[in-house]
Amino acid sequence: MFRPFVLLLFFLPFFVNASIFDEKPAVQNNRGYLFEIHGSNTIGDKLAPALLEQWFIQNGLTNPETRLVAENEKVVSAYSKSNQKISIFIAAHGSGTGFEKLKSDQADIAAASRPAKQSENELFPTLDVTDYKHEAVLAIDGIAVIGNANLSIHSLNIDQIGQLFSGKITNWQSLGGPNLPVSIHARDNNSGTFDTFDTLVLKRGFKLSSTAIRYESNDVLSTTVSNTPGAIGFTSVASIGSAKALNIIDGDSAPMEPQHANIATEDYPLARRLYLYQVNRDNEFVNDFLTFTKSSEGQNVVAELGFISQNLTELPMTVKGNLPAGYAFITEKSNRITTNFRFVPGTKQLDNKALDDLVRLQTFMLRPENAGRKLILIGFSNQQKDEFKARLLSESRVISVKRELDKIGVVSSALTGYGQINPIASNADLKYALRNQRVEVWIR
Repeated sequence: MFRPFVLLLFFLPFFVNASIFDEKPAVQNNRGYLFEIHGSNTIGDKLAPALLEQWFIQNGLTNPETRLVAENEKVVSAYSKSNQKISIFIAAHGSGTGFEKLKSDQADIAAASRPAKQSENELFPTLDVTDYKHEAVLAIDGIAVIGNANLSIHSLNIDQIGQLFSGKITNWQSLGGPNLPVSIHARDNNSGTFDTFDTLVLKRGFKLSSTAIRYESNDVLSTTVSNTPGAIGFTSVASIGSAKALNIIDGDSAPMEPQHANIATEDYPLARRLYLYQVNRDNEFVNDFLTFTKSSEGQNVVAELGFISQNLTELPMTVKGNLPAGYAFITEKSNRITTNFRFVPGTKQLDNKALDDLVRLQTFMLRPENAGRKLILIGFSNQQKDEFKARLLSESRVISVKRELDKIGVVSSALTGYGQINPIASNADLKYALRNQRVEVWIR
């Protein structure tokens, strides 16, 4: 596992004004591109072009531009100091296509709006595409369930959403809404957005209705739903547009809006991560771009495009429910840091995003305004056979995070884990219940 001091070196290039284009010859492939990105439409539509343009600018290139060359295909170009035209190709035909192109050596980066599947990992038998060397968490996004702006319903639970999209509920009147037939709108099968929705909602006992209208584009889907009475759809939070986003309930969780704080901490039931994958680390331009995407400058671009930046901020958050007095006291007097530390399933090992967040938290605490403030870690577990075991598991994960922070000089107060209280996901199925294994970060 990569340790925090290694991660700090990973970010070091962004503290110097060196350009990789000054140091390395920009050799382009036989199609005339420095490198190629294939995969997710959520990433490839606007986010990847914006990141590439800013990466060019940061490296001293001029006149960056993005051109549409075919449906969901773009070329991002700029000029080096020697007036060489540097071009990068993006094909945004769905997350699954990225791994196929990575395998055939046409793609240098696979963009995915959900984690790599086991079958996709198996395409590369000599490596693990999900390890820290090959997987970069680009941004946090949420899938919003959206309806027409005039829809009178404000919240739905996962079961109701499944019934609507499977066609078991055919009229909004069944849920206390208007007497309108339900019109179903969904992303296409190549889409990572659909894969995520399928995993988080439909695979809980539902199948998408054959009457659903399918889309390759989030924006087109959102516009159609917003203009269609009785319509329901799902899309990236960054593409809600003028549609109405509904609050989501998962099991015993409170209704949650798809808003910044809930998504940034991944408490929102339909929060998801956006990923970039590479298998050949010999391309130093690809390495440099991937490092840029995780830097504070890259994450500023993420925020500008409507996604959730991984740059840490603090927000006042009201915790609801019947909670222990100690937890209520801490949260009333503190602000929430916009991350949860999460773990490789079934272990106390920090996952790839958590490894990056260690350094982000170190940078956050080094700000002058945070001198003398207290950092607080609070752990939670998924449901166990008894509360005692749940408390032990949540405490052990708090200690794991504290130890990693200690190694990079970040002082934190490790409070007692609170076990299985305050779930953010249903505990009925372990696949979803693992989201309840988390360590919250507060500051006061």
